[in-house]
Amino acid sequence: MLLLPFTLLSTLLVGSSSVQAASSCAVFDANFDLYVFGGTNDVKLGAQSTWAAPTVENLTSTGRPPYTGPSLTCYLSQSLNALYLLGGSSSSPSDIYIYSFSSSSWSIQPTSSAPDFTASSTGSVLDHDTNTFFTLAGGTALSQLDLSAGTDQGTGGTLAWEGVNTAPFESSSYNPTMALASNHIMYLGAPGVAAGSAEIFVIHYAAWQAEPQTFPTLNSGTAFPSSHGQATSFFLASGDAQLQFAFVDDAFTNTFILTHWTSPSTAGSTDGAPSGISPYLNSTQLLPAPSQQDTGATYAASATDLVQLTSTGELYYLTVLGSSSEVGGYAVESGATWTKIGYAVGGGSGSSTAAAGASASASAGGSASASGSGVAASASASASASAAAASASSTTSTGGAQRESSRTMGGAGVLLGLVAWLVL
Repeated sequence: MLLLPFTLLSTLLVGSSSVQAASSCAVFDANFDLYVFGGTNDVKLGAQSTWAAPTVENLTSTGRPPYTGPSLTCYLSQSLNALYLLGGSSSSPSDIYIYSFSSSSWSIQPTSSAPDFTASSTGSVLDHDTNTFFTLAGGTALSQLDLSAGTDQGTGGTLAWEGVNTAPFESSSYNPTMALASNHIMYLGAPGVAAGSAEIFVIHYAAWQAEPQTFPTLNSGTAFPSSHGQATSFFLASGDAQLQFAFVDDAFTNTFILTHWTSPSTAGSTDGAPSGISPYLNSTQLLPAPSQQDTGATYAASATDLVQLTSTGELYYLTVLGSSSEVGGYAVESGATWTKIGYAVGGGSGSSTAAAGASASASAGGSASASGSGVAASASASASASAAAASASSTTSTGGAQRESSRTMGGAGVLLGLVAWLVL
């Protein structure tokens, strides 16, 4: 069996693409300070302890994106301590803007053969260990962009997107909700997948898991629906791969917290799992849905907190995991409530305004109809389950021959990109 000893290229997807425009995004740096990009100024809001009345620090405007693209999405490379920003310019839609948190400077990474990031059937994640984008476009086609050779200033040349694999489901109307955990990509709300389950692409083997992964809810709670929503992963302070992620469905049933880990060296094995995670492996925990029920909101997460940026520019946060989350603290915080952050980004004009901190809560298990005003897109970053995807055959009855074919190890592009990481 091949062992893949990955470096600490930890990345977080804050949002995925949508036909509706997102003019700003929230993101954390590697120190878990909160930033907001877009509006009149890009700003640093700092640590969670200051969010009730943050000291707002304006960032440099030199080289800043024009924020004219129809769909803005933001991603953090944890070990590079850099932001990747897609959709920053309508005139150069395939360019990736890079903000270095270390040097406080902007640069541009040109790309070619890029997917259509403006389509509702397109969604992306940035892999934790290979620093590679994976994008599902047109309902079935999975492509990649390998940034592993780059720095927080880019690679110095144009990079080409490459085809990887084909999804085992087919639906041009599928608006992907994608997430990362343990270097697996989860697809929530995929066609034909039951509530409480997700399709999974196993990056290490460039293949789809043979069957959708189930994530039963602890204490007989409500299963997450098979529907569109927003998803984002929680970092680890160690810089290791994310193991938990949040999912907020468009009906705002709950905030669902999913946990996953599998061995990077043995397909499907949970031997050697991190301390304290075993009771939560492949499970779902429940917290209150956001008090602001806005389907146009996007989300970001640190090691402990989940932040919501609404389509009107307001910010709220939920403390999901305690300070002990780094060592065995995989249980969610009981009694957690959504709290308003004392800063807002002006909606249409992009002007920045101060806001008084306020607390807001919602009961877990409650339901409500979606009422967002429709700016922004699905947040993605997380995912999941067993590396049984390495199997070239599948016994699943849904998807027929397409599922059988697409679950094989056909992703030569990914495998070549991982050669440098392989150890016999």
